[in-house]
Amino acid sequence: MRQRFPREAGFVCFDRFYYKNDDIAPSYHSIALGDVEVLDFERWTMSRLRLKSVDTSQHIAYMTGPTFAGPKHPNPNRPAGQSSGFFPEHRYLIENVREELKKPGQWYLDRCTDPPACFSSDGTWTLTYLAKPSENPNQQAVIVPQVPQLMVAEGLQFVTFRGLTFSHDNWLPAPEGLGDMQGGPKVPGALSFHDSSHIVFERDIVDHIQAWGIDFFGASAGNQILDSAIYDIGYGAIRVGRMIRRDDSDDVVPQYTTVDDNVIEGGGRIIPSGIGTGVWVGNSHHNTISHNEIYDFYNGAIRVGYKLNISDGVGNAHDNLVSFNRLWDLGQGVTSDMGGIYLSSSDTKGNQVLNNVIHDVTHDPGPGGYGGNGLYFDQGASNIVAKNNLVYRVSQAGLFINFAPPIDGDTPQNDLVTNNIFAFPKKWLLQRGGDNRLTFTFTHNLVLWDQGIMQSQPGRWSCFGDCPSRFLLDYNLYWNPKGEKPQFITTEPNRPLEPEWHDWKAWQALGEDTHSVVADPRFANPIYPGDDFTLLQNSAASQVGFVTFDPRQAGRTDPVLKPPPVPAAFPLQLTDRKDF
Repeated sequence: MRQRFPREAGFVCFDRFYYKNDDIAPSYHSIALGDVEVLDFERWTMSRLRLKSVDTSQHIAYMTGPTFAGPKHPNPNRPAGQSSGFFPEHRYLIENVREELKKPGQWYLDRCTDPPACFSSDGTWTLTYLAKPSENPNQQAVIVPQVPQLMVAEGLQFVTFRGLTFSHDNWLPAPEGLGDMQGGPKVPGALSFHDSSHIVFERDIVDHIQAWGIDFFGASAGNQILDSAIYDIGYGAIRVGRMIRRDDSDDVVPQYTTVDDNVIEGGGRIIPSGIGTGVWVGNSHHNTISHNEIYDFYNGAIRVGYKLNISDGVGNAHDNLVSFNRLWDLGQGVTSDMGGIYLSSSDTKGNQVLNNVIHDVTHDPGPGGYGGNGLYFDQGASNIVAKNNLVYRVSQAGLFINFAPPIDGDTPQNDLVTNNIFAFPKKWLLQRGGDNRLTFTFTHNLVLWDQGIMQSQPGRWSCFGDCPSRFLLDYNLYWNPKGEKPQFITTEPNRPLEPEWHDWKAWQALGEDTHSVVADPRFANPIYPGDDFTLLQNSAASQVGFVTFDPRQAGRTDPVLKPPPVPAAFPLQLTDRKDF
C-alpha cells in the first residue's frame, strides 16, 4: 500500500498519515490493544508503529506514537524530519491482523478475552496456527520466548563462550511503537555487554533473535567473535559502540574488537533499517572485521562510524580494518540508501577497506527508492584507503563519496580508491556529494560496464578550472563489451542539472585519466552466473599498473557452521542478475 500526504515540503505531525481508498479498516480485531502494527518505509529506515485509530471520513490513520522526527536541517529554510515520517507514495504494511489469517503457515495470538469488542487482555489468550499440509500441530515443538534479552553483563572480563547456542529473545517495540533511526539505539542486544573486556564468542550460534544479536558498548577492549553463525535476526547481528557523543574520548569506547570468520545471514527480519547491520561499528576504534560472510540482509552489510560531518568535531572511528569479507544479496529492494560497506567516520585516519567482495546490492525500485551502492563513504568520511576490492552488480553506484556542503564547505577528504575492480553498476560508476577539494583519488582500477554512465547525473562535479584538485582519476582501465567509450561530465556550482559532457580526449585534456586506457581487461567469465573476474594472460590491466589479487580469498577460511535459509520477512523487489 502507498501513503499520501498533503505537504511535500515537510511534516508537522509524525504520528498519522493520509491513506488511500479503503486500504485501512477501522474495525481490525484488537486495534484497541495496540496489537495491529503499521510498518512505515521512510528514506532509509522503517518505523514499526502501532495503529491507534482510523478516521474513515478524513482517511487518516493515527498511531499510538510518532516516527523519529529527525534533526533540524542545516538549511534553516527547510523543515526537520526529511529522513523520517510518512512520505507520499512510499510503501507501508499492516501486520498482525486477525482478519487476514488465511494462509497455511500463518499464526495469530489473540489477546482479547471479550470478542468482538476486544478491549481487555486479561484472562486466557488464544493461539491459532494454520498448519501446512505436511504438519501436525499436535506433534510440533512450539517455542514461546519469555525475556527481552538473553544475557546482560556489565564489567565482565576474560570470559569465553564456546560451542553454545543462544536463541529466542522476546524484545518487542514499546506501546508507542518504534520510530527508528540509524543503528536502532532504542533496540537492545540479546547478548549485551557494557564496559566488558576480553569476552570471546567462538563457534557459537546466535539465532531467532528479535533485536540485535551481540552488542558491545562502553569502555571495553579485546572482545572477539570468531567462527560463529548468527542468523534470523530482527535488527542487526553485531553492534560495537554506539552513536558518538561530544564528550566521548578514545578510552571510554570499545576498541580492539575482532570479528573474524563468521557467517551472518538473514538480518532485518523485524526492523530492516540501519545501513550496515551485519557488523555495525559506531564510536569505536582499532577493530578488525575480516573473513566474514554476510548475506540476505535488507540493508548494507558492514558499517564503520557514526559521526556525520566534520565541522563539529572528529569521531572515534579510526584505525579500523575491514578486509576479506564476502557480502552479497543486500537490500533486495526492501530499503534505500545503503552500501555493501559504509563509513561515516568523519575526519579520522587509519580506516582501511581491503580485499572485500561485494555484489548484488539492490535498493527499493519503487517511488522514492534510491541508493544501492557498493562502497559508500558518507558525510565527510575521510582518509579512507579502499584497495583490492571487487564490487559488481549494484543498483546505483559502484563508489559513492558523499559530503555536506552547507555544513563543511570545502574540507578535503583525501579518500584513496586504488587497485579495485568495479563491474556492472546499474546507474553509474561514481557518485560525489560535494564540491570540496581533494575529495578522492581513483587510480589503478578496472571498470567493466555495459549500461549506465560514469558519473552520477545529476551530481556535484564542479571543477572550478582545476578538476584534478577536486577529484583525481588516473591509471584506470575502462571497458564496455559493446565498444562504447566512457564519457564524463563536469558541472557548474549549484547547477548539477546542466552538465558539460566530455568525450575521452576532452576528459583527458582536463587533466583526468591522462594515463588511463580503454581496453579489454580479459576477465575469465564475468557474466552471471560465471562471476569469474580472474584476469587471463595478456590482460591490458598491466598497462595501468593494476596488481592482480584473488577475490576467492574473501569469505570464511573455516566454514564449519552452515545456517539454514531464513524465510523472507518483507516483499522483495529483486533485479534479475542477467539484467546487469
